[in-house]
Amino acid sequence: MSFDVFAQRFVGGKPADADGQVLRALIAPHLGRVEPETRFAELIFEDGTADLYSDDEPGTGFMVNHVSGRRAWDLIARVAAAGEMALFAPGVPTLIFSEAARAHLPAELADGAVVVASGADILRAIADG
Repeated sequence: MSFDVFAQRFVGGKPADADGQVLRALIAPHLGRVEPETRFAELIFEDGTADLYSDDEPGTGFMVNHVSGRRAWDLIARVAAAGEMALFAPGVPTLIFSEAARAHLPAELADGAVVVASGADILRAIADG
């Protein structure tokens, strides 16, 4: 899928950093080509790839696009859940990985947020968008 999916952690309705060390550890086994000057990394999986864009510190949030295969979505779910991050995509409700995360979202995002637990859940939410 070629649209942009953004991940951001919130605390008290404000953007907040996630634990970048944990996120890097999850992402590292899938790193392919990395272009630090454009903050781009290609993630490689047995069944596809994904383009990842982030600051030097992935805990500040990230964006993925050109996601192919199901394993990439599984990693996105693991990373977002580990970072207590919400996912945002065009035409899709805000996706969160625990009901507790809803309390930290800005009010305008909290009401329609949907709790998901896996890459398959993310794909369903996108399809239902």
